[in-house]
Amino acid sequence: MKLKGKVAIITGGATGIGGAIATRFSTEGAFVVICDIDLLKGKCKAEELNSIGGTAISVRCDVSNHAEVQEMLRTTVESFGKVDLLVNNAATTKRAPFVETTLDDWRSNLDVNLTGYFICAKAAAEEMIGNGAGRIINIASIASYVGIKGASAYAASKGGIIAWTRVLAIELAHYNITANCIAPGFIMTQAARKLLSVSDIKTRQERIPLGRYGRPEDVTGAAVFLASSDSEYITGTTLLVDGGFICSGLI
Repeated sequence: MKLKGKVAIITGGATGIGGAIATRFSTEGAFVVICDIDLLKGKCKAEELNSIGGTAISVRCDVSNHAEVQEMLRTTVESFGKVDLLVNNAATTKRAPFVETTLDDWRSNLDVNLTGYFICAKAAAEEMIGNGAGRIINIASIASYVGIKGASAYAASKGGIIAWTRVLAIELAHYNITANCIAPGFIMTQAARKLLSVSDIKTRQERIPLGRYGRPEDVTGAAVFLASSDSEYITGTTLLVDGGFICSGLI
């Protein structure tokens, strides 16, 4: 119960990596706020956590919309009295070659994946400063480190997250708030299954030293570590959860 009594907001928390983190945080004793643009899936996830003994609520929220984020924070504080943890996870992507990427595609990626993180972190940090402590965990990607064909807008947003998190770490340290990133590798979510071809999956899996795609649950241990007191002297870092893909070289 490493997170007992902590109040955690998880954006994009209804499914995928966010959903897995929500489940793990709940089993570790946190009160969980599922922030997701899909109202029905968010409610289903909160009901699932409550049914297994957790305490969770869902809030429909577009993280790129400042007013909706402010309302989500108000609901969280009204329900639980504080905010201890924020996991910025909500993201969007659309695969296309660079020359076929539209300006709207570019903007939508940055609006959700980068500006949305900024809006949520700023709102949460204001509450955390009042509490005297907090943890911000930003989900980046290995696309921050390696070129992935068809992901120019997505990669730009995820690379920006890592650089921005370092600034957060410096500026928020005075308030006892840490800011760190997790950069997952190839994780087999429902979205990944829809997006990737069988050939894509096979090629990538062959380059992963641990020999398999990651599962959403593989990211949850890193999230609990960065959210708990075990990491109280760690800030401004990025933890790779990629099965060794980045360090593999030619195998």
